[in-house]
This record gives sequence, structure tokens and C-alpha cells, in this order.
Amino acid sequence: MKRGSIYTRTAVALLFILLTSPGTLAQEKVVAVDALTERLERAAALISSNRIEEAEQQLNSVLKVRPSDPVAFNLLGTIRAKQGRLDEAEAFFSRAIRIDNQLLGAHMNLAYLYLLRGAPEKTALELKEVLRLDPNNTDASHRLAWLLLSQGRFDECISFIEKVKATHALTAPLMVMLGDAYSKKGEFEKAEGSYLAAINEQGNNADALLGLARVRQARGDAENAALYLRRAKDVLADSPDQLYRFALAALNSDLIDDAMRAVKRAVELKPDEPVYYFVLGIAWLRAKKPDLQEAEGAFRQFLKARPDDSQGQLNLGYVLLKQKRYEEARVELERSVQKTSATPEGFYYLGLIAQEQNEDERAVELFEKAIQLLPSYAYAHIALGSLYLKLKNYGRAQAELEIGVKLSPDDSKAHYNLAMLYARQKQQQRAQEEMRIVERLKSEGKAETEEDGALLLAPPGQSPR
Repeated sequence: MKRGSIYTRTAVALLFILLTSPGTLAQEKVVAVDALTERLERAAALISSNRIEEAEQQLNSVLKVRPSDPVAFNLLGTIRAKQGRLDEAEAFFSRAIRIDNQLLGAHMNLAYLYLLRGAPEKTALELKEVLRLDPNNTDASHRLAWLLLSQGRFDECISFIEKVKATHALTAPLMVMLGDAYSKKGEFEKAEGSYLAAINEQGNNADALLGLARVRQARGDAENAALYLRRAKDVLADSPDQLYRFALAALNSDLIDDAMRAVKRAVELKPDEPVYYFVLGIAWLRAKKPDLQEAEGAFRQFLKARPDDSQGQLNLGYVLLKQKRYEEARVELERSVQKTSATPEGFYYLGLIAQEQNEDERAVELFEKAIQLLPSYAYAHIALGSLYLKLKNYGRAQAELEIGVKLSPDDSKAHYNLAMLYARQKQQQRAQEEMRIVERLKSEGKAETEEDGALLLAPPGQSPR
């Protein structure tokens, strides 16, 4: 909140009322009121300088003379909020509003406090009250739009911003949030229009450039997505949230080095934010030279803060699997698949472990479970087909492998196992065709295997933008 400006308007209003009162007001009374106003201004300055005890002394001296001063109670609430005494802060802000319902600073402070306490509905009510009193309050407009966006209330967010647009020229941040809301709804043309409008208003708006990159990614336009990301990289603020969002978009465009630098900086700036470590772990896995130990450390750091997060357990299990630490991996993956948010990847990885430990029947069950959850999961079909080939169930092997190569035509292991299968079935021509595909994939550097191609999930708990 811009405490200084709101406080100043309130103080000026008080002086104006007193100085234009009936002429019977004695001069010495005006001087006394001026002195109280100076104490309030002094208290506000002391709070800004974090000189809390002195500020409280000033406010108590005001309340002795004027026991129902709303500005004093608002400033006392600010002090209590800074001290972490939120119940008392709420009581002071509410008291200030009961005395003067038009005190914008108290309404805005209550909105901040309710946001801290995880009460979005109350936050929205206070912000709407600020806007009723002051329709031009840009800070309240931005915060209400952000709140609606962060709550996933995209239609409300769009409606609110369009309502603002009908009476005021939109700021670049509001245009970006409008684009974000449209993007979340999959209305990419409208999203792109909003982002471009923000760029026209503010050419170096990194959030708008990131939004345009995401739209282009969603449309499969990798080239222009990368161009927007490179432009955004040059104007990024040293903001952990913005760096984090850039890192996510950069990972989606395979700009791994850029993503790594951004998320490392985000961690430096805000080391207590767990989701940054999750993205850092993914970046280490996707680096040109993957570092499994660094990735493991990042996912473990994430799980310190969120020990029951299924995606964190899944990705740690994957890293341990890649290090052939099968028992440790099994523990993490089994914890992951026990959640209601269980994903096919977890069952697939557990199937790979069971296969490594010669538990073939268990591996079949796990791969089939992965396919039940995601019928288009190519790697599970390929793994299951390869296992059936080992078990000499050629009919099931052929069915699963052929589905696998349709879904993932560059998987060399799938084509190789199909070649082996056709050879055993005395289908030499088809076997030779499959081997030619294997050789071509190797020569083109596309010799993907089902384990290397396993999917990693998006980070949990992302910010709305």
C-alpha cells in the first residue's frame, strides 16, 4: 500500500474540514489540531522507518486528546500487522472503518491482512469497497484482478477488467492479467491481443512477452515462442516470481541454459520458495549434461517443505531410478501412487523397477495400470510389449509394440523389439524394415528409448501467471 499518499490525503481532508468550520472556532483550537496532525504524520514516517516504539508513542498521545481518531487506529493496525499480531491489527483496522467508513487506507490494509490470512472473499470485499469509494484507485484494481486470477476465477477476472476498460484506459499490468485470464481459458487469440496491447503501451513489458511466448507454445509455434522469450530475457526484472515464470516458459522451449540461470537466480532471491527447487530439479535433468545428484538435491529440498506432494515424490523417485537406487526409488514412487493425484508415470516407473528385479508379473500389472490411466501413454505400451516379447506372448507383444510405435515413431527400442518379434514369427521382410528404421533413427540421433522419454510433470502450485 502507498501509505504516504493515502495518509496525506486523509490528513489534508481533516485539515480542510477543520479550517472551513464555522467562524466561532478559536484560533488556538486550530493550532492544537495542526499539532495532532503533525503527530500523525510523524507516526506514519516512523512506521516507514521501522521505528515502531516511537510511532506507537506518537499515536497514543494523539488518542489521549482525540480518542476516536480513525487515522490513528489505522496506523496502530499497521504497527500490529508489522509485529505479526494480526488479530489486533484486524481489530484496529475495523475500528478505524467503523469511525470513518471512507478511510481508504484502512480498507486497503484490511484487504492486505485478509490476503495474508488466506481469506480471498473478504479480501475481494474490501478491495471492491475501495473501488466504490475511489473508482480510479489503480492499486485496488490491480490487486482485485490478480486475486480473481490467482483463485482461478477467470470469467470474473475478465468481466472485472473489461468493466474497468469501459471507463478507464487500461494499464499494461491489467492488460497482461486480462491476457492471462483468456490464456487460462484457452482463448489464445484474445489473450494474444491483450498481450500485444500491453506491449504497445509498454514496449519492454516482460510479463506480456512471456504471455506471448506461452501463447505461441500452445499454438505449436516454437520459433516465435523462442523469439519472444529472448526478448523477455533482456528485460526481466530481478524478481523471483518473474524469473520463475520465465524459467518455466524457457524449459517448454528447450532453452535449458536460460531456464537454469533464471531459476537459480530465483532461488538466490527467495530461497524459502519450494516450487523454485522443483523447477531447478527439472532443469538439471534436462541440461545438456544432466546432473542426477543436483536434481536429487533440488527435489529433496522441495520435499522438505512439501513432504506429501505426489509430484515431488514422483520426480525424486525418477531420479533415484536413473541412479539405479531401486529400493529408494520404489519407496518414493509407492508414496506417490497412493495419492488420489496418482499419475501414470508413477506406475510406469514402478513397472521398470519390477522388471529390473525380475518381477515380471508385477511389472505387467503396473504397466497396464499406467495404460488404464493414460491410454495414449506410448512408453508404457512399449515397455509392456517388450515384456510380453520376453515372456513369449507374441500376440500381446505385437499389439502393444505396434500401438507404441504409432504413438512414438522415433522410439528405437520399440522398432528393434518389433524386428525381433517379426523375426521370431518368420516375417523376415517386416523384420528387415524395422531394422532399417532403427539404423535410420540412430544415424539421425533420434534413438529415443522409453525410459529416457518418460514424462516429467509440470511443477505443482504455480503462480497464476
